[in-house]
This record gives sequence, C-alpha cells and structure tokens, in this order.
Amino acid sequence: VKVTRLTRRQIEDYIATGEVFGKAGSYAIQGIGAFMVQSITGSYTNVVGLPLNAVVRALLKVGAMKRFPLPGR
Repeated sequence: VKVTRLTRRQIEDYIATGEVFGKAGSYAIQGIGAFMVQSITGSYTNVVGLPLNAVVRALLKVGAMKRFPLPGR
C-alpha cells in the first residue's frame, strides 16, 4: 500500500477520529483511512486482513468447498 504524503493537520484530524486504534499500521483502508491510500499492489482483501481469493482457491483445491462462492447461493 502506498500512502500519500499527509500534512500534520490531516494526520492530527485522522488520529482524532479514533480509527487509528487497534489497527495494524494505524489505518483502516476500508474506512476513513481510505482517503490517504494512493495505490495498492496486490490483493485488497489481503490488506484488509485475509487474502480471500487465495483462501477460496486453496479450499477448492483440497475439496473443502465444492464451488466458487457466488452472492445469493
């Protein structure tokens, strides 16, 4: 994850939201912290916490899942 350069005020304002606490890297890409993300290389779900594509493919490979999950199924 590449983060844009922030001003002191932006950093202070973000800290004041309380979102920084309890987060790896002190930001939540899926929350308010998204404003500072310039780019992502790789899996968004891995950044959020779990590489879902890799996990699902591994489960399919070992037979723990029968088909790729689709919404509404």
